[in-house]
Amino acid sequence: MPLLFVLILCSFLSAQTSLAVGSQKQLFIDYKFIESAEGIQLVVQEPYQTREKLVVVDQPWEKDAYLASYNTVIKEGGRIRLWYDITAGAPPAGEKNPRYMGVAYAESQDGIHFTKPVLNLVQWNGSKKNNLVLPPDPEVLAIGGGSVWRDDNPHCPEQARYKSWIKVYPRNHSGIRGPHRVFVSRDGIHWQLDERLVTGLRAADTQPSWFWEPRIGRYIGYSREWIREKSGFGVRAASYNESDDLFHWDSMAMVLEPDERDMAAAPVMRLDVSRMQVRGENILPQRHSSAAAAEGGDDQVLTPAAPLDFYGPGVFPYENVYLALGPVFYHWRGSANEAWPNTSDIQLAVSRDGRHFFRPGGRASFLRTGENGSWDSKWIYPVLRPIPMGDQLWIYYFGTNRDHASRLDPQAVEQESAISRAVLRLDGFIAAVADYAGGRLVTPPLLFQGKRLELNLDASAGGYARVEILDESGKPIPGFTYHDSDELNGNSVRMAATWNGQTDLSSLEGKPIRLHLRMRSAKLYAFQFLP
Repeated sequence: MPLLFVLILCSFLSAQTSLAVGSQKQLFIDYKFIESAEGIQLVVQEPYQTREKLVVVDQPWEKDAYLASYNTVIKEGGRIRLWYDITAGAPPAGEKNPRYMGVAYAESQDGIHFTKPVLNLVQWNGSKKNNLVLPPDPEVLAIGGGSVWRDDNPHCPEQARYKSWIKVYPRNHSGIRGPHRVFVSRDGIHWQLDERLVTGLRAADTQPSWFWEPRIGRYIGYSREWIREKSGFGVRAASYNESDDLFHWDSMAMVLEPDERDMAAAPVMRLDVSRMQVRGENILPQRHSSAAAAEGGDDQVLTPAAPLDFYGPGVFPYENVYLALGPVFYHWRGSANEAWPNTSDIQLAVSRDGRHFFRPGGRASFLRTGENGSWDSKWIYPVLRPIPMGDQLWIYYFGTNRDHASRLDPQAVEQESAISRAVLRLDGFIAAVADYAGGRLVTPPLLFQGKRLELNLDASAGGYARVEILDESGKPIPGFTYHDSDELNGNSVRMAATWNGQTDLSSLEGKPIRLHLRMRSAKLYAFQFLP
């Protein structure tokens, strides 16, 4: 069901500075392009989760292996390339870190049927007949929690065009406190470790995301952090950072973290007092409940400590905005025998500047776990990042029927994990929606480049939209009035707006104009001026 985020009902506002939209696509992720409206709702659109098991452990070298949460997909030309996180195989005798922890490679022509090529690169269990790519020497290093990205910095040398920013675990070390390191590759298959150390970031094991941002001429990186909330508990959050070289980072801001609204909406935690130690520090919550003894004995306490946090950032650029498929980790307990804590699903967060995010749609889940007993009933995690497939976006995700504590869904027959996909309309994260009674919206003044206007519009069978163009003061422009506008019907991600059968807007280019859209039974996702 679509997620409503607010109904706007306001009067026409006074003139303001024009927004330069150029010829870039503009999405309705917030109110930036709605200055006044009536009968319009901004509604989060939930993807369709196919729940196909597209990638599973099915090869001889994957015996006794299982997939893990941190996976990356890149569309290049006619290929869909997947780097997937796997823990596999029996280890060499006496090894402290008991299994292979690394990255394997698969690819697909259609995004549905994936092959796992035998690459003959990584020696494991006496053989190179596998599709393993990272780490190059698994008997020396284990890695986990990373991501693979194509570096679009125009000054990036071709031999380092692909990079994996990942956490390294030396084989003589146990735990999760290894450093972040950068592996580089010319082709995404053959990798080598860059010897430089990453500084300025906390080394987290839950898939940082990074990319070159041409608008600022620097890299932007999002990494998981631990912060202390008021009760003294450490909670997971995501930070925004910038770098010139991927190795020296400037920490800028916290962007995703649980807040008071999360606290108010979630159930009260029940925690074991004997476990309330983190790194030797007492983190007993500030507020206790005398009801704890009656419900669970002296060894339990009820606390408003954050019952959820962000397991990773899940941030990616999309058109000229930033979106996050935030993996939310729920670790509350409803009762002493509760079977559903330590689970994860995905919320949508949106931002214009990459630093200030908000979660629309009442913070409801954007991608959800499967039915009880199904293969993805306990934990899902986004695969970075969504890829365009025709007029759709495909959002791959990892799922399993085990929770964070490795407990199997009690209704499941056996442990399962897989990579699946969800399908969303192109640009279809949030829509400005008018019901059958109709509605209208007016944009702020816009300065555009181009000669025609396209809408991403779904008017279905009984709906329509009409586009009137106003001057900066709000007066209809002759030739582009409501009576000149043609009714737009049907459903298209690229629907041309017309006036008396014509699309030409060249006479208005460079002048401040407003769009006045009247709609009925329609969803408007985006607009764009084009040459």
